[in-house]
Amino acid sequence: MFEQLSKRSDSVWIYKMGRFAQERRAFLSDLNEKGYNPRVLRTVNRVILGAAERVNVRRAGEVTEQQIVQAAKNWVTTICDPTSTPKTWEGAMRRFIYWATRWLCFLGKWRDPVRNPQVRPQLDSFLAELRDVRGFSEETIATRKSALEFFFEWLAGQGVALKDISPETISAYFVQHNARGWKKSTVKIYGQSLKAFFRYASHREWCMPGLADTIENPTIYSCAGFPQGPSWEQVRELIAKLNTERPSHIRDRAMILLLAVYGLRIGEVCALKLGDVDWVNEKIRVRRPKSKRVQEFPLTAEVGNAILKYLRSVRPNCAARALFLTLPKPPRPMINRNASTSIGLRIRALGWRLPHYGPHSLRHACATHLLDAGFSLKEIGDQLGHRSPQSTQIYAKVERKKLRQVVGVDISSLAKCLRTQKQPTTTSWTKERVRSLREVSNFRLGGVQ
Repeated sequence: MFEQLSKRSDSVWIYKMGRFAQERRAFLSDLNEKGYNPRVLRTVNRVILGAAERVNVRRAGEVTEQQIVQAAKNWVTTICDPTSTPKTWEGAMRRFIYWATRWLCFLGKWRDPVRNPQVRPQLDSFLAELRDVRGFSEETIATRKSALEFFFEWLAGQGVALKDISPETISAYFVQHNARGWKKSTVKIYGQSLKAFFRYASHREWCMPGLADTIENPTIYSCAGFPQGPSWEQVRELIAKLNTERPSHIRDRAMILLLAVYGLRIGEVCALKLGDVDWVNEKIRVRRPKSKRVQEFPLTAEVGNAILKYLRSVRPNCAARALFLTLPKPPRPMINRNASTSIGLRIRALGWRLPHYGPHSLRHACATHLLDAGFSLKEIGDQLGHRSPQSTQIYAKVERKKLRQVVGVDISSLAKCLRTQKQPTTTSWTKERVRSLREVSNFRLGGVQ
């Protein structure tokens, strides 16, 4: 195995004669059988040799996290130039810890440490309540879990137990992290997670009673801003730029079409299975995680051809049932984070100046395009899978074509007339005026009630 990963005889000799060569060879052979490409295997070969020189894997018992971190620090100082940037050192540390722990796990010498062991039973009980009793979606549960684990890791560093948490403790947590640049939306998500947990913990007498009521989330008005996405012309330009024969372009183009044409969320695209594309009836099934229902859409020709091209020329033939897979071997289902990064880079590469470059901006572009085409907010909400009409109301602010028509009208004479005339103030006149305004709204705004 070592001979396949290095062309230089002296390097092969070092790998063959290094410590625990048998254990390293077995791990590399296992990765090779799983389909990892040679470039990754060469990196792993170097890392686990460094781990073997610093950790005794034949000693009885498991290797501790402290041993791995210390070995990583020692290894990084030997391979990185002293003038290297902190980002380079940090990347080397992460790479060493990742592959060293994978190797030790393969040998039965490593078990991933339990995060926040001091509150793990309480946290697991709360998450089970969200899943089994309240019926929250997996995405919401994952958000709550991430926010709470981050808080409890900070809490452990402060040496504060769950029963000793006070309003001052929570205030110090938000003040400290808000100073690092947290946005209002981030503070609100973390605040909601803490409120929900402490309300649950208070009922079970795990913490101070009434602690949840002391957390005040920032007010974020639902229609305070505009949906921030590219124009439809920019979306078409993005799709055209990816119409090449490069495997990554073929895959990402199919994903972008699903996001832009149907207004899907990135999680919904990544969750698509091979069986969700009904080629016979020309339909595509989408699982809505928030409403927990399946929605069917007609499979348009452009989207269908893009998916078909991806299946025929790019997607590897493997046992995975996910529609979209990673390109580096071994193929794995695309996850939201990786897909968002890839699509965000595609959008940035075109040089547009946008407030946001993530895949959700394409969902906004889809909604705005439908509104410009004359669809009502109810129809747009159904297309996007909104459970509440309030989620779609924000798009009423961006009906740009009709707003341009209004801007082009000179209303100075109308304003002068209204100032000079006295209008009746009876209730009957008010009702008639509201009725007239509603008729104008129906005509001008495509069915807004």
